Amino acid sequence: MSTEKAYELIKERIVSLELDPGESVSEIILARRVGLAPGPVGEAIERLIGEGWLERTARGIKVTEESLANVLDQLFEVRSVLEGLCARLAAERATAEQLAYLEAMMPQFEEAARKADNQSWIQLDQRFHEMIYDAADNLFLENALKELYTLDLRIFYLILNRMTDLPRIVESHRAIVNALKTRDARAAERALTKHIQDSQDIVMPHV
Repeated sequence: MSTEKAYELIKERIVSLELDPGESVSEIILARRVGLAPGPVGEAIERLIGEGWLERTARGIKVTEESLANVLDQLFEVRSVLEGLCARLAAERATAEQLAYLEAMMPQFEEAARKADNQSWIQLDQRFHEMIYDAADNLFLENALKELYTLDLRIFYLILNRMTDLPRIVESHRAIVNALKTRDARAAERALTKHIQDSQDIVMPHV
């Protein structure tokens, strides 16, 4: 249990950029940051190295650095396909409660976009996608997409203050909700695929 907690806490700090790309770390430093014993932290480090979040160097361990443009191209490429499938399934399987939840998020998106509140917008976007993953009712697809979204999230935090044109993305959220509400699986797939493309178009100039 302690190892899993250490893993989640360290990964959260990497994703939110509390640990910078390329930053050198150690078991002792990470244990101090997350407030856990070195033993579980060491085991968590090995797992994070295996997943590519951390890497070994001649001097020890550091947070992995990647070309953001290269990473984003690959992430959006995969997410576009899997998110489209997810939307298609969600249109067929979403409950009335799930659809109502997504509908209720739209005013929150609009307010965040109006205020240029990028931090709130990112949190809303994560909840929005996770609800659709849940509505698709496919555990393997949900797990894969959550992992991919977490990778994207790290990059969103990196460019947080440079993100603009949020109203455009809010409109693509609305199109997704409308398609899901009408149970139009093909329209939902097209809408969510377009949403991923819109996000890519907005993000890529800043990396």
